[in-house]
Amino acid sequence: MSKTYNKISAVLLAAGMAVIPSCSKNGAQSVQVSSSAAATAMPQQSPAETSAGESNTGSVPAPVFAYEGQLGVIAASKGTWFVEGDADMKYAVTDLDMNGRYEITAAKKDHFAMYEVKADSSGLDKVSAPFEEGSTGPFIEEEYKLRLNKDGAYVYVAREADDTDSAGETTTYYYIVSLSNGKITAEVIASEMKDADGNIRYGDDEFQISKEDFVQKTDTGLPAVEHIQKAYWGEASAVAGMNDAKALEAICFKLTK
Repeated sequence: MSKTYNKISAVLLAAGMAVIPSCSKNGAQSVQVSSSAAATAMPQQSPAETSAGESNTGSVPAPVFAYEGQLGVIAASKGTWFVEGDADMKYAVTDLDMNGRYEITAAKKDHFAMYEVKADSSGLDKVSAPFEEGSTGPFIEEEYKLRLNKDGAYVYVAREADDTDSAGETTTYYYIVSLSNGKITAEVIASEMKDADGNIRYGDDEFQISKEDFVQKTDTGLPAVEHIQKAYWGEASAVAGMNDAKALEAICFKLTK
């Protein structure tokens, strides 16, 4: 589809997220999730535990990046990314382009801002995006399935739901999103329309398509999933007290593949 993403007015906030931070004796990150999530997660080290020359544990190999010290950089720059007095904001640390540098994101229904640790770890750079105030950005999800496209960039599918219209129909748009070289791009690839009676139709570039075509456009027809990042979106009330690197480990992603 050629339709390019311009502005998002609503977001799908994933339900049931439970994050309980805890610390191991050596100060490495240990994040416990709800029992249902824990049952499906693969045993992997968190990125904060991985240092240059080490490999992640578990059956699935993952890139080795030296993240040490980067959470400290984010903590020291809290005045840049934390929005004081906004109880609706959520925050998460990710590495969506898998370049070995953390991003810190602040997002809610009508706000988005992302910052990436500089290459020399001297501070944060704001990520360029086609959506700023009045939009959610690359969506609040619990899990990001990263795929490597033909240009060598990591992309993922994200969703955004419009407000329900007067006829009781809600349209959910599906996007291909990519973070590369400090810039986010997003493009609509398909849509899903659910009416008041629960009937579902699928669309592509304003035309109705079959469910099989929809699945092909949003999953099976895309490059294979290379890595899966489990995101931990922290509530503003919790993140307000996270003033050092150790505390920020509670909102730092984990690789589950």
